[in-house]
Amino acid sequence: MIGLLVSVFFVSVVAAGAVPRLVGMERTMRLDREAARLAAELMRYREPIMTRQPIHQDFVGVASEVEPKFELLPDSYRIREGMKAQAVYKLPSGMQMSWSGGEVQFRMTGNAQPMTIYLKAGKEMRYVIIDRVGRVRVSLTPPED
Repeated sequence: MIGLLVSVFFVSVVAAGAVPRLVGMERTMRLDREAARLAAELMRYREPIMTRQPIHQDFVGVASEVEPKFELLPDSYRIREGMKAQAVYKLPSGMQMSWSGGEVQFRMTGNAQPMTIYLKAGKEMRYVIIDRVGRVRVSLTPPED
């Protein structure tokens, strides 16, 4: 009987230490998944912009109304064409997003407006980095300026 009580106590102590670690691992995996999804959506957004034909100078205003835009918000991001949202992605609760470098801009030449998007869940951070040549990557460390 005493052996059973000692065994139950030992298992309880081990479980008490493992549960917080499992919760932290789940948060980290969720953050990694959201960062990878954001990077994939940015790459999907980039492709049609880099392959579209130049707009004739007389129709620049029309093009700006229908040109897709990638909009970042603190709790979500979306792709818009004109006034219509094509896709909206909400971040899971407890996760926040911020960014530096202005708005997301890819050019037909392949270049991009460099920027960093910061995803944060608890104390964990992931960085989605867009460099000058239009590459998109996810990093565990902040970019070097």
